[in-house]
Amino acid sequence: MRRHDVSAVPPQGGYLARQCPVRAQNEVIVPAVPIPAPPELQRRFDRGREFEQDLVCRLIEGNLGAVLVSGGTISEVEQATAAAMARRAPMIIGGRLPTDIVGRRAGKPDVLVATTEGTYQPVDIKHHLTLEPALDEGRGLPGLISALGAPAREDAVAYGALRPRKREEDLLQLAHYQRMLEAAGLAPKDGRWAGIIGVERCIVWYDLDAPIWKTPSSSGRQKWRSTMEVYDFEFDFRLDVMAVAAAHQRDFSVELLVAPVRVGECAECPWWEYCREQLEAGAGDVSLLPRVGWREWKMHNDRGVKDREALARLDVRTARLVCAGIDIPEFQRLVEGLPAETPVRDLGVVVRAKSQLARLEEEGVLTFGDVMRLDGHTASYAGSGSSWLPEQIDLARAALGPAPIYRRRGVGQVVVPRADVEVDVDMENVEDGVYLWGALHTQCGPGASNSKYHAYVTWGPLTPDTEAENFLRFWTWLMELRREVHRCHQTFRAYCYNASAENTYLRKLGLALGILDEVTAFIRSGEWVDLLRVVNDQLITGGSAGLKAVAPMAGFAWDVEDPGGGLSMVRYDIAAGTQDVPERQEARAWLLTYNRGDVEATLAVRDWLEKSGASLPSITALDPDDHVARAHMQAEGSR
Repeated sequence: MRRHDVSAVPPQGGYLARQCPVRAQNEVIVPAVPIPAPPELQRRFDRGREFEQDLVCRLIEGNLGAVLVSGGTISEVEQATAAAMARRAPMIIGGRLPTDIVGRRAGKPDVLVATTEGTYQPVDIKHHLTLEPALDEGRGLPGLISALGAPAREDAVAYGALRPRKREEDLLQLAHYQRMLEAAGLAPKDGRWAGIIGVERCIVWYDLDAPIWKTPSSSGRQKWRSTMEVYDFEFDFRLDVMAVAAAHQRDFSVELLVAPVRVGECAECPWWEYCREQLEAGAGDVSLLPRVGWREWKMHNDRGVKDREALARLDVRTARLVCAGIDIPEFQRLVEGLPAETPVRDLGVVVRAKSQLARLEEEGVLTFGDVMRLDGHTASYAGSGSSWLPEQIDLARAALGPAPIYRRRGVGQVVVPRADVEVDVDMENVEDGVYLWGALHTQCGPGASNSKYHAYVTWGPLTPDTEAENFLRFWTWLMELRREVHRCHQTFRAYCYNASAENTYLRKLGLALGILDEVTAFIRSGEWVDLLRVVNDQLITGGSAGLKAVAPMAGFAWDVEDPGGGLSMVRYDIAAGTQDVPERQEARAWLLTYNRGDVEATLAVRDWLEKSGASLPSITALDPDDHVARAHMQAEGSR
């Protein structure tokens, strides 16, 4: 709900609700100097435009009566769209909806699809996957899909083997267009549905009223909300931010509503350097820590914890009790002024939840004196809903500590699953699919350690058929090797570093080839190991735990300069598309070398963890009662 007069804020487009509110604020108070997009980002823009142009041609060819609105001023495009709607065009491409002055909304959905009653539903074109295998029957969104030649949502069918992928930024943009259609009286009355056309080249329909997003509530508990509810809050909040920013420009005594926070979109934001200077000042903002986003930042900020050093000073034991649901401030109120030596269990006469008393005793809080010695500042997080405050404290300590990586609490020996025969797997993909499956086959054991790299790659046009055929070659080799190892009564494991992307494509291609059950069984077996999970479960860095950050700690270096997934996509375009033979060969060699480096790095991390993991320092060395560690940590924080 808007709390400020936003009438002076210009109507905003569909991206506002999905963008960082600090960016919206900065656009008012510190207009950014345009900077060139990095090559990988520019490539994404270019490929997205090419994909959209291809889809537009298909839609026009496949839909009789489709109207393409192109050229002209904003007013002329709006008028042309309104005219097409008035004559009930079955599909309008590139149109612009009437500006919603009251709602402060403007926008042009890629496609508008007519309903049988003459209203319209918005559809956007996105150059990414929109579907995934439905592994658990009855869970997730229903898969409602329309063909491009029969686009109406009334003609959509439920595709049982697939379900829509949830991408919040896509759905918030669709919700924006939905509100514009409603404001213009052009939306259906029987529900709010909108679609995405992705690389599968069909329309995937989403119910914008379905409660699919888990969000905080005023009670401190999580609540399921619909896309429309999330959109309304996010859009209105950003309008408030912009209105207050404009007031701040007129009168600097007006306080801005938001402060810089590190979020996922920062790396591609034109204001990143402006914000980073503020975030990295002193001991560094808490949002510089992994997975500490807006909600966690606000939780800390509300309690005066504004940097990593302040977070590191909180007490881990008190934090564990808070996360166990124990109201420490209330317990301290109950025992204040009473004999310090009184056993905690004596509170049983006034505390109904005996399990809470047992939990206190488990943490060594045995007397009333122990209760009063629990840290009051950390106890103020009671009722905040935080379930991982102790880890955030340790992340802050690790970030400021002298070592690059630490063993987690309770981890003595770092355990790494190993096997007689090991295969490290890494895939390379672009928006249209996977073109390379790389595998490092290693025979382990005394005197037998050797590795051989296998690359299953296709450089031709990446169609669904060529992608599936290439994957089948890799999968057949992997499963035959696995069976041979089992026949020899040896152990087998395959490894990946951060397997979420690989698992997505394994399932997608397994479904396409009719072997989804086999693929799923392998993913769920103990023979498919996500090494990132092994690292995260036992070690903590205070920063990135990605392969490019951890492998150098193991002494590994890639044989290519600036290895990275974004740059690899730029190289792929050259490898698959250029007519310059030497340039094409150089790009292909770079990609194969880069991929081989990834799988070799995964093996190097595994070997390092097994050999040296136990000698890594424990995060407990940075507990504040360790005066030497605390001095180190404070010295780092003052840099």
